[in-house]
Amino acid sequence: MAYYEWTGASELGHAEIDQQHKRLLLLGNAVLEPPFNSAELEPRAAQLQALQLQAVIDFAQEHFAFEEDLMRSTSYPYPVAERHAKHHAGLLKELRMYSNGQPGQNAIRRGVMSFFSTWFNIHVDSEDRELVVWLRSHKPDGGG
Repeated sequence: MAYYEWTGASELGHAEIDQQHKRLLLLGNAVLEPPFNSAELEPRAAQLQALQLQAVIDFAQEHFAFEEDLMRSTSYPYPVAERHAKHHAGLLKELRMYSNGQPGQNAIRRGVMSFFSTWFNIHVDSEDRELVVWLRSHKPDGGG
C-alpha cells in the first residue's frame, strides 16, 4: 500500500527534481509500510524501520542540497531562496527528531507521515513549484 502516490499532478516539469521527488516518496512509503506482522519479529522490524528512516533522511538532505545548488547557480532571489532553504532545514530537523532515540514504530510512522504531509502536500506544491518556474527561465551560471 502506497501512502503517498506520485501522479501527473505531482510533476513539476523539471526532470531531475521530479525523479528525486519520486525516489523520496518511495523511500518514505517503505518506512510507513509495516514490514512484519509477527510480534516475535518486532525487534527486526524496528531495526529495518530505523534503517529506512535513515535512508529517507540521507536522501532528503541530498535532494535539498541539490535544490539549493540550483538556486545558487541560477541567482534565485535571495529572500525566496533563504525561505526555501530554511524550510528544508526545518523539514530535516523534523525527520531527525524521529531518528534519535527509540520513539517506537508507531511514533516514527506518525512523524514520517507528518513530514511527508508537509513536504509533499505543501512544500513541493508551493516552494518547489515556484523554483521550477524560475529554473525554466534562468539557466545555471547566469546563462538565462
